[in-house]
Amino acid sequence: MSRTVKLTQVILAVIAVGLVVALFTGGLVRGQSRDEPASPSTTGPVTPSAPADGARMPGVPEVPVADHALLPAEDDANADRQLDYTPSGEPSVEFEDSLGDLTSYATQVVDWEACQDSDIGAQCATILAPLDWEDPSGPAVEIAVRRVPDGDSSRGPLFVNPGGPGYGGQSMAENLAGRWQNYDTVGWDPRGTGESTHVVCGDLEQTDAIMNLDASPDDDAEIKALKNGGKDFAEQCRDASGDLLDHITTVDVARDLDLLRHLLGAEKLNYVGVSYGTFVGATYAELFPDTVGRLVLDAAVDITGSDDAPAQVEGFELALTNFTAWCAHSDLCDLGDDQDAINDRIAGFLAGLDEQPLTVGDRKLTQSLAATGIALFLYEDDTAYRTLAEVIAQGFTGDGTNLLWAADVMNGRGDDTYETIAFAFPAMACADAQDDGADAVMGDWKDTFKKAPIMAPNMGTSYTCQFWTADSAPQLKLTAKGAPTILVVGTTGDSATPYEQAQTMAEQLDSGVLLTLDGAGHGAVTGDNSCIAEHVDAYLYDGAAPDEGTVCR
Repeated sequence: MSRTVKLTQVILAVIAVGLVVALFTGGLVRGQSRDEPASPSTTGPVTPSAPADGARMPGVPEVPVADHALLPAEDDANADRQLDYTPSGEPSVEFEDSLGDLTSYATQVVDWEACQDSDIGAQCATILAPLDWEDPSGPAVEIAVRRVPDGDSSRGPLFVNPGGPGYGGQSMAENLAGRWQNYDTVGWDPRGTGESTHVVCGDLEQTDAIMNLDASPDDDAEIKALKNGGKDFAEQCRDASGDLLDHITTVDVARDLDLLRHLLGAEKLNYVGVSYGTFVGATYAELFPDTVGRLVLDAAVDITGSDDAPAQVEGFELALTNFTAWCAHSDLCDLGDDQDAINDRIAGFLAGLDEQPLTVGDRKLTQSLAATGIALFLYEDDTAYRTLAEVIAQGFTGDGTNLLWAADVMNGRGDDTYETIAFAFPAMACADAQDDGADAVMGDWKDTFKKAPIMAPNMGTSYTCQFWTADSAPQLKLTAKGAPTILVVGTTGDSATPYEQAQTMAEQLDSGVLLTLDGAGHGAVTGDNSCIAEHVDAYLYDGAAPDEGTVCR
């Protein structure tokens, strides 16, 4: 996700979905031999100690947020946002009563219980954080957290975040449990997501109406419809979510994370974040360099704010090109043996859906939904190529069932409702990043066609942030000055967060060191590459970062 959102894609979707698929299908949890059997940490009520005299309070940055350096300001940023929109009725999102002051939040009772949906001994708790960190006397939000003890738990908590924005982290804790010995793996649902106080927008019918809009408009009528859809969606989210939309920035999430660190008894934050999770980690390191432990930031987002930063759709195009190159030379793919011809065939198929969508039950597989479905498989490495070839071949024959299913996974659509991610993703993205206004949307979108000639025209664009009802956060320049070594990991063929972003993140962070995987797929640390695992283990266990320029294959 770029800091200045040009929003050249329609997907109100999950940057982390490919990672989630990988967690279940990629065989990532190698684990390590344990010297001791897993022994659960303390369960039941725990009351943390207050910070020592003179120490900063958890969640309070060493330097006030307003005093941090900013990226260069955009002219007329967020010019068309509906900041004066008045909600209709009472929001359905409700808040908790304040605990009173920051000391009360830092010493709140954490009541750990066995997670009812876990069969590996995970423990669950809910903590409270101020809705507005600058006004702790106001309402509070709930933060759901889950930990899985390992070995003797001597290394303390290792926090994990799967990205998004908008995806909860509890399942990631379960899936990574046991991977790093004697670390308790801890995942939390950031505010706005999952089982925490989360964003709510429209119902199934309302959200379907927006998802089914022609996201690749060909005329003024279709552009107008897409604009109106962006306005409607923004208003539905404000009507249902109320003031929550004003307090779900990554700065808020990082401050919550610092509170969690304290409540779980860790002097330093040890952390593995993937995709948008790298933005959470980098923001934490900017605000709290004194409590940074070992941070692994994998599949980095752009933190430079540069107009030259690659668009996400360029990553999808690269991944599609890698797929069609494989397809042309593999006996496992029946789409043809000439890469250019395969590319043309896919492009023609997607473009044809603009006029004639495929019927799937009582629904339609549109041009943008089909492209979004293809994108789901491009999050994975080449192990997903055979399945993608079969799904595309089905589409060619008029069967869009599996492409629509994949698009639904990307968009968070269930059988009778949309999951929170469908709403939390755009809400958090718009809260973090500036936009250039509605007039820039079509031009910005078409500017991506040259570098992404298949995916960009067909995935389409949107006016989601342009008509949002909340302003964006200050655009902090993230350098993490004073933090110890931070390990940044990038994959050369990453589909969702282009490799160049890992390079620029490692350069901009004062203590960033880049580790490269020469391969495909979104994210490397949660995969099974032994070279990556060796370097990450050495860093998390001993603080030993790889030499600058290290490449794994």
